[in-house]
Amino acid sequence: MSRRLTASVLLGHYLSAFTALGAPLFLPRILADLGSAPPTWSIGALYVLPTLCTALAAPLWGRLADRHGCRLSLLRAHAGLAAGFLLAGFSPNLAVFTLALIVQGTFGGAMAASNAYLATQLDGEGLSRALNLTQYSARLAMLSGPVLVGLLASAGLGLEMYRYLAWLPVLAFVLVLPLPADAPKPPAAARDEAAPAELPADLLRLLAVQFLFSFAMVVTFPYFVPYGEALGIASDALIGLLYSLPHLVYLLALPWVQRRAGPLLPAGLALLALGNLLQFLRLPAELLFALRLLAGLGMLLCFVGLHRCLAARRRAGGAGRLFGWFDASGKWAGTAAGLVAGLACQHYGSAMPFLIACLAALAALAVAHPLLIGSPEIAP
Repeated sequence: MSRRLTASVLLGHYLSAFTALGAPLFLPRILADLGSAPPTWSIGALYVLPTLCTALAAPLWGRLADRHGCRLSLLRAHAGLAAGFLLAGFSPNLAVFTLALIVQGTFGGAMAASNAYLATQLDGEGLSRALNLTQYSARLAMLSGPVLVGLLASAGLGLEMYRYLAWLPVLAFVLVLPLPADAPKPPAAARDEAAPAELPADLLRLLAVQFLFSFAMVVTFPYFVPYGEALGIASDALIGLLYSLPHLVYLLALPWVQRRAGPLLPAGLALLALGNLLQFLRLPAELLFALRLLAGLGMLLCFVGLHRCLAARRRAGGAGRLFGWFDASGKWAGTAAGLVAGLACQHYGSAMPFLIACLAALAALAVAHPLLIGSPEIAP
């Protein structure tokens, strides 16, 4: 039963992630279909708007999930994404389309909801592996979504593609609907006594590590194309391949890495810092392939280490808030990273985000040290 349950949650998460990650790349074309000519800066603002709304709403949804059930919250996330995309597909103007993005971000959040529900059904190493796999489905969606949605765009679909994509989170909703509800909660008196322990005492430190790690990853994303061009890489296909290499490392090497014991997070942060520092130094383009693989390995070790930390700190009755805050931390980091990347590239060139990523990874390493998976808490 646990395998079938995990498979249903993961497939549902992939369908929603595919929907959410595939369409934003084509915002310029979609906005043109609305018959307006929005300023250039508004494209970037609309790009991060759903992420910002998710960051704001995630803690509230987490609290409600703990009160009313994480399975119900997961159904809400899939339905909210479908409603947002359906509204976007029938938007008559930019104002309604913006509202649709707000609905998508505020009522979506399938990653946190999926992880919280899995935490009510699994524990220990089983939960840690499931969290690795939700991230796996997100990486797979990040690679496949833009490609397949791009085929729809090339076939002439613009705004109306949102209407078709809305069916994917609907299918995810159907997959989750027959799954069992959360495990029974303890009596009210027992819950009151255990309430202080529902969230880990070191939650703020864990969230800080998540924020810095997520920031280090995302800050190099928006301007990777001009960075590759500055190195003399003329092929868009090759730049796209180099961009995707860290995600491919996750997809290919996860089964091997998650079987390894030991504190993977410190090693991952160190490798991530080193990989970004070497990319900042603008080494010959021929070495960029190896540097992207190095950064990808660091990213993978960080994810597996963080997921082990989450599994070790999961508390009965507090899964919704724990994963809500954890997801919100990553979303805030992504929003901040996009803004910082733009300012850094404007004033210091396209390589500067890699130095910023290096410094963020080193800061995360300092905050996390000595983060040992066998320890119940991060040492002060």
